[in-house]
Amino acid sequence: RVWCAMRATSVTRPDLRIVVMCLCFGVILGRWSAPCAHGGCARCESDVFNEFGDKNVYDSPDVSPAPPSPSPTGSFSFSDGRGTYERREFLSVDGKEKDVPYVNIVRSFAGTFRSGDIHACHQINLLAFGEAVVTTMEGSEGNRLVERTRTVTGGDRVVIPAHTPHLWRFTKDSLITESWLHAGNRTQCKFSAWFYLPLRDKVGDPKKTFVAV
Repeated sequence: RVWCAMRATSVTRPDLRIVVMCLCFGVILGRWSAPCAHGGCARCESDVFNEFGDKNVYDSPDVSPAPPSPSPTGSFSFSDGRGTYERREFLSVDGKEKDVPYVNIVRSFAGTFRSGDIHACHQINLLAFGEAVVTTMEGSEGNRLVERTRTVTGGDRVVIPAHTPHLWRFTKDSLITESWLHAGNRTQCKFSAWFYLPLRDKVGDPKKTFVAV
């Protein structure tokens, strides 16, 4: 609960500026605290870079290497029934960079799924607008991964630790950015993926149309 002390005035109604300030502060505080109250804030904080999934997950019979992507090199986009996925690379003036900076921009329609996979690096997503339910398989009960879900909305940042199976289910039309980082030095990581079949089966195998951009 947020308490606001309002300045005394000579009129009976409160100062509108103070009311607006109090309301804005309440909204901001609620935005920060609400996810934590539901146990959904940990994966949005920087300390998640010190957390990792179980590297033994790749030995599970539910995990298989993702097939090679038919995407062209450099910047490209592809479309399917879920929406559009666009990769943008940013070359230096001399074009001699060893690791070209990139960002992926993903437009997804309500009711669609993405991911269902695992990466060797931390995955970083920023939800520009929309709403989605993010599922991660983490921890363990005996030798079994435990499913954890949380709802994210416009403005939320999601950090998924390396070696963690995950799935995005979009409940509203959404736009997110996506990239991968090495946890140690926060440099960008080359994409690699393994399918986690219990989640990947929900994504299916949509037919993609690729275009170089």
